[in-house]
Amino acid sequence: MSTARPFVFFSSSLDSPEAWRRALDQELGEFDFVVGPECADPAKVDVALVYSVPRGGLRRFENLKAVVSLSAGVNQFRRQDLPPFARLCRSVDRSLTQHMVVYARAAVLRYLRRFDHFERSSREALWRFEAPQRPQDMSVGVLGLGELGSAIALALGQDGFQVHGWSRSTRTLNGVIGHTGEAGLRALAGAVEIVLNVLPLNTQTRGILNRDLFSAMRDGSYLINMGRGAHLVEYDLLDALGTGKIAGATLDVASVEPLPSEHALWRQPSVLITPHVAGLTETRTAATAVAQNIRRAMSGAPLHNEVEVSSLEP
Repeated sequence: MSTARPFVFFSSSLDSPEAWRRALDQELGEFDFVVGPECADPAKVDVALVYSVPRGGLRRFENLKAVVSLSAGVNQFRRQDLPPFARLCRSVDRSLTQHMVVYARAAVLRYLRRFDHFERSSREALWRFEAPQRPQDMSVGVLGLGELGSAIALALGQDGFQVHGWSRSTRTLNGVIGHTGEAGLRALAGAVEIVLNVLPLNTQTRGILNRDLFSAMRDGSYLINMGRGAHLVEYDLLDALGTGKIAGATLDVASVEPLPSEHALWRQPSVLITPHVAGLTETRTAATAVAQNIRRAMSGAPLHNEVEVSSLEP
């Protein structure tokens, strides 16, 4: 592999540049590191390590070998943001998967044990008994059976829930009832009490959590969105909550983040909003895989978890 000294451009509104600099120092040895969003000499940059795409994108980085997303998703990138020759990869790390699985379990268990009901009763000083349910009494549908969705589906199955899964192509997971296609999506929606979304965001999945899907769901069912805000048509959800078609929702993502204080979702007592905390890539565990991809980019080798730039939205 090449021993050239890599020049890394870092841009993120969430991650600590100093933490990443220290972690990569242990993995890479000698390298150059500049923190964005500004870069005085973009022609020197070999690799962009990015969560937040800088204003104007990365096209002026004329010698860019790779763009490494600091998250498992790449929907923050558009084709027009990237040089046509640059390669793009995701960061997939066990810490992210663990965080996502724990969040999914917590959200599902909250509905299983009616904590959403008890929370509202406690605000009204009401002692209102509801008998507990068993996991076997509740079914969950997971939209998206990639690495994260598969881990969530399998974990919920191990907890005793009846689990259905939907993906664009056929996936076989032990104990998970699989569905594909439009008919499969509606079949899943009508078979479960909870629909949990972890789909990637693309042109096919944008707005997939909409009026049509909600109409196929069971009366009084629940929605958990751990994917992206643009998966959800928010005012379709508000309508479904208003009619009681959907009894409640847990939303970790929003179309605009932070969600504006005047948004109607804040005023829905049956909606729990969390500030995009379901999954987090931890620097100390992710740095090894990121450093491997930086070295691979420098040598021209294929990247791990590479994404076709042509699959991005324009």
